[in-house]
Amino acid sequence: MKTIIAAILLALLAACQSTPKLEEDARYVRLATVVDIHEFTETERKQAQANSPHDSRTGVGFSVGVGSGSGGSFGGVMLGMGSTVGGRRDELPQIAHGANRYTVQPLGSTERIEVMSYGRYKVGDCVKVLAGHPTEFPRFFELKPGELCE
Repeated sequence: MKTIIAAILLALLAACQSTPKLEEDARYVRLATVVDIHEFTETERKQAQANSPHDSRTGVGFSVGVGSGSGGSFGGVMLGMGSTVGGRRDELPQIAHGANRYTVQPLGSTERIEVMSYGRYKVGDCVKVLAGHPTEFPRFFELKPGELCE
């Protein structure tokens, strides 16, 4: 029984190790050129700050799970507790905190993608953008040496 559990854990570990990093996933990450920038005014930023909910970056969760196996060979109770103090690192950039809206055009495409970012780019800059991902918001990644928009 221990051998089977160890084999399953090793298979899961191998599957997790082989998953590509998000910024290297060619299905969603493309090189693009910045074609437009919308820098928000101080009035717009103050309005966004007034309309946004309180900046609560704390949260606590609690869960309980019960499991049992066939023949009484396995059973147990699981308690879990978690916290999100400090906020999410991959939180969508916000106007109230200084983000700007960039419109980019992927190379070889007429598609336009809007990306909120705290970065400072100019029209014509080459960027690496994540777009079309089912669970992640559009964002920029650092270009690797040798990555150019040509």
